[in-house]
Amino acid sequence: MKEISLLMLFIMLIFRMNLLRYFHAQNIQVDSCSWDKCNGWSREKDVLNIHLICHTHDDPGWIKTIDQYYYGSQKEKTAVGVRYILSTVMDELEKDKSKRFSWCETSFLWRWLVDSKERKRLQKLVQQGQIEFIGGGWVQNDEATAYYVDIIDQMTLGLRTLKKYFGSCGVSHVAWQIDPFGHSREMANLLALMDFEALFFSRLHFLEKEIRVRNSSLEFVWDSSDDLKTSILTGAFYGDSYGPPQGFCFDRECLDEPIMDDAYLEEYNAAQRIDEFVKYVKRQAFHQRTNHLMLLMGGDFQYTAANQWYINLDKLISLIQQNKTLSAKINIFYSTPSCYLKALKESHPKLPKKLDDFFPYASADHSYWTGFFTSRPTFKAFIRQSSALLQLVKQLKSAAMQMANTTVLRNAVALAQHHDAVTGTARENVTRDYKLRLSRGWDEAEAIINNVSMKLIPKLHGILPEKQIICRDINVTICNSTRENNQLLFKISLRHVLRIPFYSLSATVWSFDGKPINTQINKAFYNGAQLKKSFSAPYELLIPANIPALGFTTFFLSNQTAIKMVEYARHRSVQTENKKELEEVKTTIMKNEYIELTFDGSGQLTSLKNRKTEKTIAFKQEFLVYKGMGFSNYKNQSSGAYIFRPNGTQAEKISNVTTAQYIEIRFTFISGFVGSLVNEARQIIAPWISQVIRLYRGKNLVEFEWTIGPIPKEIKKSNNKGNNYTIHSRHKFGWSILYRFKWKANDDKDQKPL
Repeated sequence: MKEISLLMLFIMLIFRMNLLRYFHAQNIQVDSCSWDKCNGWSREKDVLNIHLICHTHDDPGWIKTIDQYYYGSQKEKTAVGVRYILSTVMDELEKDKSKRFSWCETSFLWRWLVDSKERKRLQKLVQQGQIEFIGGGWVQNDEATAYYVDIIDQMTLGLRTLKKYFGSCGVSHVAWQIDPFGHSREMANLLALMDFEALFFSRLHFLEKEIRVRNSSLEFVWDSSDDLKTSILTGAFYGDSYGPPQGFCFDRECLDEPIMDDAYLEEYNAAQRIDEFVKYVKRQAFHQRTNHLMLLMGGDFQYTAANQWYINLDKLISLIQQNKTLSAKINIFYSTPSCYLKALKESHPKLPKKLDDFFPYASADHSYWTGFFTSRPTFKAFIRQSSALLQLVKQLKSAAMQMANTTVLRNAVALAQHHDAVTGTARENVTRDYKLRLSRGWDEAEAIINNVSMKLIPKLHGILPEKQIICRDINVTICNSTRENNQLLFKISLRHVLRIPFYSLSATVWSFDGKPINTQINKAFYNGAQLKKSFSAPYELLIPANIPALGFTTFFLSNQTAIKMVEYARHRSVQTENKKELEEVKTTIMKNEYIELTFDGSGQLTSLKNRKTEKTIAFKQEFLVYKGMGFSNYKNQSSGAYIFRPNGTQAEKISNVTTAQYIEIRFTFISGFVGSLVNEARQIIAPWISQVIRLYRGKNLVEFEWTIGPIPKEIKKSNNKGNNYTIHSRHKFGWSILYRFKWKANDDKDQKPL
């Protein structure tokens, strides 16, 4: 045992030495970072320590694309360029070692590191403790619509990039979620599990903020998991945003007056500005539990001309230090979030606890930021599909022991977690840019899948694999492979009934070992021109599949066959809104082994029966519309991509007319098997709303697949210009109530679109 322990110690020392060699080869110093080189603060309890946090918040896409923001193009939209921020900041930091700067978005930093020849300058400033990386993720991800694995992946990508270029000094100690539209307890849990020491953010419900300011509880301990017993020190900013105190923005994009300290000039204002500043910090100090205050000096895309900031902050610091009365009570200096955290912990404050989350976020009455939960739903789905593809490719690479490059897809999925991307709140041209990046990632993934297949499949089955093609438009019943080829093979990775767009009424399907597969062909369902394109498939081929975990199944398909398939179809269509006609039309029952659904004469679902227990429950589903509040001025809050504000408390039923088709199709095959894979009820609620309700053979579930849009122009423009609509399906998953015990609830406060 002793020999093993000595051997392990020797291995660890060798690993440590090699790691140090790597860091030294990269000119990276690992023993001293920003949190080790904080500017000094006073330990006197009656002295206010003002930590000036110089920072920039750079959205990787919002009004402009990430490339346009980086290069500073499209100046008519906003005249900022992220690539210039670090260069001008470094110029200022090199003049004075007491200056500090904090950087968050790694996606922009990575571009600068690849593009710039000044990397060593930046590394040196990081070693000197003058630049600190906060947050560390590729982006500041949204916390309501981003998925767990995507959050972890984008954080991993960002932190690995920082570790690669800056060693241990690149690994952030402080999480920095200053712009997402509300904060989840699970995000706090993930950050705690990632060993972040603290979390800082800006946005919380305006009424809760009032309470926390009044109770001096803006800083607290957030218990983030009952099971894991994790917690993280959390701070909400005192100010109304993540910017400087009002009147003290010195960026070239701001209109605030600079500090003019020459008493012989007519515009002298130094005494007045210092008086205003001191009054502000005293107000903030009154609502905090320690004598340390964090003042944010920066904002969106600021420090493009860093000298304007630092010149005025130098004057602010100098004027206070020169005033004997003020300097005895106020110690003001450049700092970083980790240094502020260090000082805060040193003060040992008794902090309250938080158990729940910060949803929904509201910036004012009738300004509940829940509209983004459903903004651009198809883009949200594309992100989920891209993430699933990324996970698949990573697993295949691991199984094949290949080092294939997934940079394009990995970076695109990480970028899509940005709080103006997955939320659907970016401008249309920016969203198109996100989609383009994801699409290019699919090209990369498809190539990797083919390369991995060449290595794996011959070993498993002794056959050379065909080229792997992903049907990307399958959601709109389009797949060029089944249209252009009479024979093909395909693989699936789900234990489900596979639905393939098909262009023929005949099909023969075999498994990889040559056995015939029982399939089903349905006529494709289109609601007018809702999704149908000129090249959309007229049919759907349904194939049952049962595969092992981390496995795949290969099917061979041919639409050239002499086998005559006999169709047994039960098809019924109903369309009426006449009450007498409804009484005359009989109900329709659709069932499988487990569930029986009953539809009334109008095609509406009325009950669900458990065939095993014989228990029946009433079931009603309606599609309703909330008419959005629309105003043509900025004084009143309209409903939109960010905010859900209905014009009234009651939702309106969209249509009284439902067209319903009930389809149960059986096919006879060469194997002699007769059976139904899927039973469907196809409903048309309006020209722009349709739904398919499915019962699968052998599955104890009901599947609802609804399609909404495009919303007709006459509805968009009705009554008030700029009206927006949020569609709700009123059943278990259609809408939910958010109970808040601290304040009175209204409709836009209680309901959120899903």
